[in-house]
Amino acid sequence: MLKKVTIIGMIAILILLFAAAPASAHNLMLASGSNITDAMEAEIEDYFIKTGTVKSIILIHGHGVDYDFGNLTESVNVTITAPDGTKYNVSTQSATETVDIILSGEKEQRTFQKINYNFTQSGTYYLTAAVKEGNTTEYAKTMIYVGDGTWSDWAANLNNPIEFVPYTRVSGIGAGEVLHGKLYSSGSGAGNIKYYLEPFMNATTAKATYDELSQFNSTGESIYLLYSKRSMTDEFGNFVITVPAEGVWTIVASGEAAADGTNTKATYTFPVLPQIYGSDASASTDKETPGFSVLLAVFAVIGVGAFLFTRRK
Repeated sequence: MLKKVTIIGMIAILILLFAAAPASAHNLMLASGSNITDAMEAEIEDYFIKTGTVKSIILIHGHGVDYDFGNLTESVNVTITAPDGTKYNVSTQSATETVDIILSGEKEQRTFQKINYNFTQSGTYYLTAAVKEGNTTEYAKTMIYVGDGTWSDWAANLNNPIEFVPYTRVSGIGAGEVLHGKLYSSGSGAGNIKYYLEPFMNATTAKATYDELSQFNSTGESIYLLYSKRSMTDEFGNFVITVPAEGVWTIVASGEAAADGTNTKATYTFPVLPQIYGSDASASTDKETPGFSVLLAVFAVIGVGAFLFTRRK
């Protein structure tokens, strides 16, 4: 059961609402899973696999945090960079699933793109894909960790037009730890660019969280704004963000629009381990998925980050 929202918590949220926040345009994401439901319910081990595993990877367009998905109907090339540096282009196949769309309250069919790939080498695999939506070309990125745990080259820059490159060894990041790195655009650090972080949620948790928030907000748009607080890269493109809970998370940023009105967007999806260091005072045998309390932690962390970056300017 989700914790009741306290007066103090609501005040904190209302303060954070005064910060700039993104529109709820869908995000392109590469995720481990055989379908949307599977990807949203993925666990850490879905990104850490044995050598020789045939794994399903899907490309979706939406938001895992509020279970809102669009359609991807055309085949896309997924570029897979193997640990030895060899690149493979794999064409996706269309697949469909009927999912609960929280914003409409209906079950609706969604089309997504899918590949099945045999991960034969031990090490870090990078997967990237690009899709143009209107005037914006979106670039999705994720990594799959294969084999014996000597996952090197985790800070590789794949030279996408816009791309998150982590400085933290992402394969070992745990809940409550800091992810830092650099956002690149056209080969240079993308300074003063807003970015945000959102978790994947299963349908039950997303619906319960949405219902909790809808008591205080009248529209799906205003509710979404609570999920996706932004921070900002520094003048050199560096970013710093704390990931408050284990699970699968996506960090998102849109570049500066060009003179012709075109734009780019980057997403980077990654798994987060359980808390590794220190004690977790909230730990218990309760297996319920954290909902609003986790989101409140996200808001607080990112809100402080945005304040600190603002003071630097």
